[in-house]
Formats: sequence, structure tokens, C-alpha cells
Amino acid sequence: MRDARRTLDREFSPRHLLSFSVGTYLACNAVRDAYLVVDGPDCALMRTQFLQGNHDYLAELTSVGGKHKVVHTALEPAGVMRPRDEALVDLLQRVGGTDGVGCVLLTSLPIATVLATDYARLCRRAAAAVGKPVVAIPGRSLSTDWLGGYEEALAALAERLDLPETRRAPDAVAVVGLLHDRNEADCRGNVREIERLVRGLDLEPASVWLSGGRCAELRQAARASTVVSLPYGRRAARILARRLGARLVEADLPFGLPACERFVRQVAAACGRAPHGERLIESELAAVVPALEWVAPFLFQGRRFGFIGDPHLRSGFCEMIDLLGGRVAFSVVTACRHHGIGRARTAPPDSDDLLVEPRAAALRRFLDEHLAPGRLDCLVTNSTCIEAAAGRDLAVVEFGFPSYDVHALYDRSYLGFRGALAFADTIANQLRLHATLRAPVAKRV
Repeated sequence: MRDARRTLDREFSPRHLLSFSVGTYLACNAVRDAYLVVDGPDCALMRTQFLQGNHDYLAELTSVGGKHKVVHTALEPAGVMRPRDEALVDLLQRVGGTDGVGCVLLTSLPIATVLATDYARLCRRAAAAVGKPVVAIPGRSLSTDWLGGYEEALAALAERLDLPETRRAPDAVAVVGLLHDRNEADCRGNVREIERLVRGLDLEPASVWLSGGRCAELRQAARASTVVSLPYGRRAARILARRLGARLVEADLPFGLPACERFVRQVAAACGRAPHGERLIESELAAVVPALEWVAPFLFQGRRFGFIGDPHLRSGFCEMIDLLGGRVAFSVVTACRHHGIGRARTAPPDSDDLLVEPRAAALRRFLDEHLAPGRLDCLVTNSTCIEAAAGRDLAVVEFGFPSYDVHALYDRSYLGFRGALAFADTIANQLRLHATLRAPVAKRV
């Protein structure tokens, strides 16, 4: 009986993942005039609390005035068999017809998804009535997670957003697939840092998807002759490049110094700016590396790190820690396995213990083992596992989505060369603080 209970606990404990719908909320929050209709019960409104007042102090998904950016259909079991098409179209039209709404997104929770409603047809009817994009995001809560929700939202926008008929500028670049998970200064800084790197190649950043701007700013992508694809929206980048007839460049996420160099070289090579790229890398490293010369040997070298977060940040994190002389002892990827494990094609082989798409019971056992006394010096984790570090003798850095306790009130990117320096600075400060607090207190004279 005891063995059977252990097996059930291992195989059927819940997966440690955030749901598909949370990713669609992130996308809605990252387009200032986008509104989201969720076909499902009223718990859809409660899910805004992953962002509103928690991860993102500047989120506008709900409003004290009642004009929420996330609207639900209040679907309940007794209503699933009733004809609902006209009611759905009416709701989409009322939301889309509201002043200040740039586009309407529609998705569904599983109770509605299984009904196989033709949402695309209903969205076309509503769009024709209000004269604005009304975009269906396939409800895939049963097959993927929050990263999938964000990716599907970007792909739906790339497919259905109305783009102006305009002449493409030869040097204009659209960057598609950036995770803009909150409207605070870290994510806004990421947008500015990516735009700065693009300008450093003598190119023009036409649009960044997503950036916290409005639909009008997304439409500026129509001017681009090159679409740069980042990991959080590869399919959206392919769709947009096909619609525009633009060059598609698949680039690494510029997180950590090695990945930043690859990003610059990938974009520069595709756009005929290779010499510009090498000059840009040289100048950026010259500005950043001297600041790391003291902390690398005294704080990072020989230290053991753990990472818990999404796969697209893992590769850059591992490379950055290795560059500074540390070692990543383990990684936990809190996302579905089909997103990959986050290792760039040109990155060195993995050397850390790796747990992907963990179930709760397996995750508890894994962390109990790897956070045992004397096995780790610093844990970098999102909020979903922050409590695992409570009472343990190690430095802790809260990072990634979600981050409920750490916020950015000033421009503090973590992408790009400057972002790599800021990220190293954050870790170094936590390592130093932890070392100070655990040192024996000198007796007063």
C-alpha cells in the first residue's frame, strides 16, 4: 500500500506549470489597447491576479471603474448546451465598439473549448461590425502552458492584425517574439535595449512585438524588410514575414553576454552589416566587461548556482554563470517539454542536473536533494518556487515570470549587454549580502 501511494503521488500529482490562459493575459497586458474576451466561467477574472497587483504593478487588466480589459462570458455547466453564437458575437461587438479599444482577442477555457465552437467565424462577424480586428486565439489549455498561450496570442495577431499598405523600408526591422511580461521598467528597458542594438547596426527598429505599446505600434511592422524572430514568438515571426514578403532572421534571445554577441552577429550577417556588428560588439564589451573584473573572481568564481524558470532564459543564464567562473548545478524548467530546454544551437553542452515539466511531488524531492546544506550557493528562481529557499543557507534572486516580490521602478533591463551587467550586478549584490549576514558577528568591545 505504501509503495502504491508513492507511485500515485509521483505520477498523478499536479504539474508545476502556469496555465495557457495566463499566457494570453500576458499578451493582452502587453498591448495597451487590446482587450481579451474569455469564453468560460467567472474564474477567468480571478486569473488576472497573476499580474494585477502582483507580478505587474502597472497592469491594467482590471479597473476599479469596471472597464476591465479581461471580460468573461460567465459560462457555467447548465449553459453549455444552449445556443450561444449570437450572445458571443454581441459581447465581442460591445467590447470592440468601446472607445479606446484597438483590437479584441478571444480565447476559451476548457469547459468551452470542448464544445468546438467556431470562434474564428464569430470573430469575423464581429470584426466586420465594429471595423476593428477581432482575433481568435485557439484554446489549448489541455495541451500546453503559459508560454504556449503567449505564443498563440502572438501568432493570432500576426495572422489577423490589419496591416497598412505601405512601402517597406530597406533598413527597417521588426523584432517579433519578445516576452513583455509586465509594463514595469525592466521590460520597458528590454525594449529600449533591443532597439538600441538594432540602431547600433545602422538599422531602424520599426516595431517590437510585444512592447507594451498600442496596436498602431504593432502595425508599424508593415514597414519592415527584415523580421527578427525571438524564442517567445517564432511562429508569429514566420507568419508576419510571409505576409510582408520580408527576410526572416531567427536570432537568439540576447540574455547574457555570449547570447548578446550571437544576436548581434545573426542580425548583422543577415542584413549585410557584419562590420557594424563587430564594431558594436567591441564597443559594448569595452563598456561592460571592466565592471565585472572584480566581482567575477571574488563573488562568482567557484560558486554553485541553481536556476528555476522558463527554458528561453536558461541557456543565457548558464552561459553567463560559466563566463563569470561559476557553475550551474541544476536547472528546473517550469514549462512544457515541447518548448525545449533552452539550449542555443551554438552553446556548450549542458552540465547541470535538469528537471523539465515537473510534477509537484517530483519537484519537491528534486529541490530537497539539491538545496540540501552545503550543495548550493545561490538560487535564481521565479516566484513559484521561491519558498523552497526559505530557511536555507544560500543567496536567493527572484527573477523571471512570475516575480511577485521584486519589481523595477527604474530602467533596469536584463536583455542586451547593459542588461547582462545589471543582471550580474543583482546576483553579485545578493551573494555579497548573504555572505555578510551569515558571517559571525564580532563581539562588542
